[in-house]
Amino acid sequence: MLNKKNIISENIPVPLLQPLSAADPMSIDIKNLHFLLSEEGAVILRNFDFTPEILEKFSNLFCHQFHTPATRSSRKVSGDNYSTEVFPHNYTLLGHTEGSYRPNPTPPEICFFMCITPPIEKGGETTLADGIKFLELLPQEVRSKFEKFGITYEMYWEKERWMNEFYVNDKQSLEKFLSGVESVKYNINQHEELHLFYTTSAITKSRSGKKVFATAILAHLPHITHPEYINKTTYSKPSNRVYFGDGEELSDQVVNQLIDIYDQIIYPHRWQERDVVVVDNTRYLHGRTMTEKDCPRSLISRFGRVNLTEFE
Repeated sequence: MLNKKNIISENIPVPLLQPLSAADPMSIDIKNLHFLLSEEGAVILRNFDFTPEILEKFSNLFCHQFHTPATRSSRKVSGDNYSTEVFPHNYTLLGHTEGSYRPNPTPPEICFFMCITPPIEKGGETTLADGIKFLELLPQEVRSKFEKFGITYEMYWEKERWMNEFYVNDKQSLEKFLSGVESVKYNINQHEELHLFYTTSAITKSRSGKKVFATAILAHLPHITHPEYINKTTYSKPSNRVYFGDGEELSDQVVNQLIDIYDQIIYPHRWQERDVVVVDNTRYLHGRTMTEKDCPRSLISRFGRVNLTEFE
């Protein structure tokens, strides 16, 4: 039923699955899709009759557990609250893996993105970057430091944010949780703002067992000095910091090296209405570009963990 094609950027082939005519997404062979995703890391589904309700049902065949990112608004479509709206504001967000900046809940394995309204202006692509290729291109000195020390994310969160991040309701519950996590250091001030340091591995393995550099670094920067982005509306947050695990803050030089690699390997996906992109979050980074002029751009997303018993 399906034609498999390759959409090729300079460095990244991304499989595109599309029927000869519009088809029911529920007819897709989930086991075959799971195998393809394990091999390739990202898959584009086009010309299927996806709706938000069908995306929910489709992703439930693939995953058994979902969570909602703390910073996104839920979009309840039928049975659950795990479909979320992608931020509509016009800005660039550099590539990152979902949820890897904090210790809990465990980052999702799979990301589903569906286009409701594609941008009509130039830009607005979702960018995909393969963590396997990213690792191969890391300068040896930088790679060695990440291998030896790992990475530390520093952040300040107000009460509403940490409640949503950790699914706790009060300061006592937060302290009880954090006190049991060896990889964090924290302080909670009189206004119940959380100052958190989280240390984790920088070089990890994908679901298929391949070494990857798939982190949240580029979406966790306090500022951006890279010449390609310094004059663009690119997401950063002044209270964030990123360190090697030994406490050395990543210099602008190192960060710009990472951005250079990212720019070299990204595949920018130009959306069509009802496109669905399925991403292996243990391997691929995802981001977005801003549009040259403001225009509507509407995507919904779901983040889940694979139901392995379905694919044995």
